[in-house]
Amino acid sequence: MIQVLQTLQEVDSATQHLRDRGLPTHLTLEKNWDQWLLSQHLSEADRQSPIIDLGCGDCCTLDFLAALGFEQLHGIDLAIQQPVAELPYQLYQGDLTSTFFPDNTFDYGVSISVIEHGVDLDRFFQETYRILKPNGFLFVTTDYWQQKIPVDASIQPFGLAWSIFSSSEVQVMIDLAQQHGFLLESNLEIPTCVEKIVNWYERQYTFIAIGLRKPSA
Repeated sequence: MIQVLQTLQEVDSATQHLRDRGLPTHLTLEKNWDQWLLSQHLSEADRQSPIIDLGCGDCCTLDFLAALGFEQLHGIDLAIQQPVAELPYQLYQGDLTSTFFPDNTFDYGVSISVIEHGVDLDRFFQETYRILKPNGFLFVTTDYWQQKIPVDASIQPFGLAWSIFSSSEVQVMIDLAQQHGFLLESNLEIPTCVEKIVNWYERQYTFIAIGLRKPSA
């Protein structure tokens, strides 16, 4: 699965769908597209399915998944703030490309707006493939525009590197995931960009979502 956020109307529609269902909306309006799309891919999932949020950050995705009714939620990030109250998920401090989870632990892996911040993609796909169960599903979103948009190395959101992937870089990424065993099951072509929806650090771009499946055998 490959989907590209193409118009602002899609953001508005996603936001309205979330509100109509009483689900939390994201502080960054455009990220409602990611969360609504994620909810669609998980609509048939068992609410007892173990899920790992890879690069959980401020835990907004975990909070969203909890609101969807999932009960076995886990998040890992390089920096974890100590919770001040009991949470409906488990948090772990660590490197998402080299985790301590046993093989075949999770039914779903989620990584929203993470890999553009200097993540080693070879190690990322190797590790996520290892910790997903057979038939497990990996949902990834990242910053995107079909032509390359340069980002100066001095721009470091959250103290991290940042890049906006081009279509050729996304294709290399997908090829790398497939080399590690993942399958791209539908929407095999990268959709055309239409509008630059996101404006951040004086760069205009959009989002892309990629869904990958670990084979069942």
